[in-house]
Amino acid sequence: MAVYTSLSDSDMRALVADYYLGELVSFQGISGGVENTNYFLTTTTGKYVVTLFEEFELEEVPYFLDVVAHLKHKGFNVPAALIDIHGERLREVNGRPAIIVDCFPGGELKSTDVTSCRLMGEALAKLHIAGEDFPEHRDSHRGVAWWHKTSQAIKDELEPAQAALLQSQIAEFDAFIAEHDDLPKTTIHGDLFYNNTLFEGNKLSAIIDFYNACHSWAMYDLAIVVNDWCSDMSSGELDQAKYRALLKAYLHERDATPEEVEAWPYMLRIAALRFWLSRLEAWHGAKHDPERLAQQHDPLEFQRILEARVRFAPSLVPSL
Repeated sequence: MAVYTSLSDSDMRALVADYYLGELVSFQGISGGVENTNYFLTTTTGKYVVTLFEEFELEEVPYFLDVVAHLKHKGFNVPAALIDIHGERLREVNGRPAIIVDCFPGGELKSTDVTSCRLMGEALAKLHIAGEDFPEHRDSHRGVAWWHKTSQAIKDELEPAQAALLQSQIAEFDAFIAEHDDLPKTTIHGDLFYNNTLFEGNKLSAIIDFYNACHSWAMYDLAIVVNDWCSDMSSGELDQAKYRALLKAYLHERDATPEEVEAWPYMLRIAALRFWLSRLEAWHGAKHDPERLAQQHDPLEFQRILEARVRFAPSLVPSL
């Protein structure tokens, strides 16, 4: 959520004038993320968020808006795009696709605990169930084809041990999934780190940032969440109390198939690899630009998580 496309006061006033939002009061760029440009927007009718998409072209964005609209219809607190005075939800601003969404109450977690992990496990299971009847099936833009291509492109930039770890884990996952191509899929979030949620005290108030949503394995999405919400980032190891709380809540709402139980260790490792690889790609792409480099997440965090899951990947159904 860094600011890549700058909006002036006149830009923002012109944008607000095309919505039923009253008059502009103030706006402020949001720092912290690396994919889109976001601004907090305050008008005489309330608080909102303006998003300009930096990685997608105009024709690619409606899928993500449709996912969010579907989940909102199912009762989830998610940031659906507002409709402007022309009846449109998507427009171009300074050459980039742009939307305005409601700003939900609450704030980002500073860290996770057993309670937040339990709430996330319950919400994620319900989200996966709600996504089963979303009719459009879009592959991830950072899925299997992407990690094959990107790992080949970046391997010469890595230390030999890093490159070997990357290639061996991709090969291991490929071999497994070739024999298990019928694993349950649904519409997934794809990036549900704890900073993509909002909490009011001990209440989950919203799930945000659906711009990695796709049709993929439910266990892969669960593994993404577990690796972020339940890991000690300094060691990569799982906090077992958080892990048990999250999985118990998830499995209470959605039963896992025997095939999903078998796939779980592979999903934990490939989910860690996916974020290690995207961070490596971003870091190496920015290493000659100090300003951009300062905005990147540390790839070593997910290298440590992957190495920890290679050493030990726990059961999907731990002793609860």
